[in-house]
Amino acid sequence: MSRVRVICLGNAHASDDGAALQLAGALAGCEVRCAGRPGAGLLDLLEGGAPVVLVDATQSGAPPGTIHTLELAALADAALAGPNVSSHGFGPAQALVLGQALGRPLPRGIFVGVEGEQFTPGEALSPAVAAAMPALTRAVQAAIEALTADA
Repeated sequence: MSRVRVICLGNAHASDDGAALQLAGALAGCEVRCAGRPGAGLLDLLEGGAPVVLVDATQSGAPPGTIHTLELAALADAALAGPNVSSHGFGPAQALVLGQALGRPLPRGIFVGVEGEQFTPGEALSPAVAAAMPALTRAVQAAIEALTADA
């Protein structure tokens, strides 16, 4: 059984964009990588066959602090169907689509995002995102458990 790999994305110096990076320290029992804003480099982090949980801040228009959970295949489909849901210009969804176009297999995995409110310079999370951190932690732990159970 492959151990679940958690990849936390974001910018620790852009307020809510650093939420996933702050979460990384609270996770135990899995491989955690803080990847910043890897763009297409995310494809290399997804290789290896381990199930993956991607964690990032989102900008979808939902209320700040909303937790989003999607299978990676659905995230890739969302990239083709509409605007970017990540807080990055070339986010995880676009990287997954690029990987598919290059013939790289989509890993088994789940995307967990928290809707951000502010992405301005600074390390403090907005009150809404700070209040959502326990729910984000629970959602990531549930994703890890689901991927472990499916293995």
